[in-house]
Amino acid sequence: MALTALFTGATGLQTFSMALDVVGNNLANLNTTGYKTQRTSFRDLVYQTLNPGSAPSGGLGGANPAQVGFGVGVGSIDSLFRQGTITPTGRSLDAAIQGSGFFVLNNGTSQVFTRNGSFAVDAQGFLVDPNTGYRVQRTGTVGEGSATTPGFQVPGVTNIKVPFGAGAAGIPTSTVQFQGNLSADLPVGQSVTTAIQVYDSQSNPHSLNLTFTTTAVNTFDVSATINGVTQTIASPTVTFDTSGLLVGPASLAMTVSGLTGTGAQTINLNLGTPGQATGLTQFGGASTATAVTQDGSGFGTLVDVSIDQAGDIVGQFSNGRTIPLAQLAIAGFNNEGGLLRTGSNYFVTSPASGEAIIGPAGAGGRGTVQGSALEGSNVDIATEFAQLIIAQRGFQVNAQTVTAANETLQQLANIIR
Repeated sequence: MALTALFTGATGLQTFSMALDVVGNNLANLNTTGYKTQRTSFRDLVYQTLNPGSAPSGGLGGANPAQVGFGVGVGSIDSLFRQGTITPTGRSLDAAIQGSGFFVLNNGTSQVFTRNGSFAVDAQGFLVDPNTGYRVQRTGTVGEGSATTPGFQVPGVTNIKVPFGAGAAGIPTSTVQFQGNLSADLPVGQSVTTAIQVYDSQSNPHSLNLTFTTTAVNTFDVSATINGVTQTIASPTVTFDTSGLLVGPASLAMTVSGLTGTGAQTINLNLGTPGQATGLTQFGGASTATAVTQDGSGFGTLVDVSIDQAGDIVGQFSNGRTIPLAQLAIAGFNNEGGLLRTGSNYFVTSPASGEAIIGPAGAGGRGTVQGSALEGSNVDIATEFAQLIIAQRGFQVNAQTVTAANETLQQLANIIR
């Protein structure tokens, strides 16, 4: 039996040594982005049955079985996918997942999954993991373009492109907003002029000049020129009531002409809400009527991006436009604990995990995405130190078992002498 104790103690040494390895790996990855801690579970091994036990019979009670065990082994090394702390980084290409799910990457032949959202753009404009060059994958049709929106992704290709410096057409002006006062003290025939820059269908800027001329009490006619060319305004008369508030119209439709190489364009001149002082008014005092805003823009280039909760990568262009470039693919699993680790913060599928269920963030049980942030390791130092002490003591007592068994065998050898 002393020989058996040697082997039993040896299984304890091996098992607690592996537990120390797991704890050491957890502590080593304390600052690894997106790292998920591991936990060792033990199982007992085979047993020798000395007495199978017996049932009560006659005047005798039953006897319990007698068995001797032969050691311990590693039952499983589980990955614990509890949430790590999400920390803002201020870097626009960083992303973290709040909840379940993994970012999807591809090396051209196979997919891997990761919680590490520290991404970068390579020389070809692809969004990649800069540590390996694996390309980040997208889902859906976001960024493939439409009749009015430029497309930055190739249909059917799931690699994400973030083409910094790429251009986006401007938006032709459709509305000009006015605000301010047309002085009630202006004599008939006097005018107030304002100007604003507007854009045509080819993103060219033009100077729009508008003139409000008094034609009668509480009445003004509106005229406009673009690049010195007189424009047509339907029903250009504007009236105010005796309290100085706008009677109407709320807006004027101006048909643009004389712009070389562009198509027909209508610009609505928004004068305000009748009966309210939200737009143009006619009070005594100075004239301050101004064209304050317009909704057009010129040509722009991609200068920055942001990532929203749905995983949409939104491009920010120098002309003020924001255009969705792509949507990050997020993978979920029926059994994420069954994933295999391959290093580099990557997981791959196994028969235990099942196939990835890929889709947008925030749907199908997948978590949401937080942009400009990273998820830290979920290693708990206090827990790991406690496990370290337990594993160390377990190794120590099993070593003592081996020592005791060895001393017993030595005593047996001495009897023979």
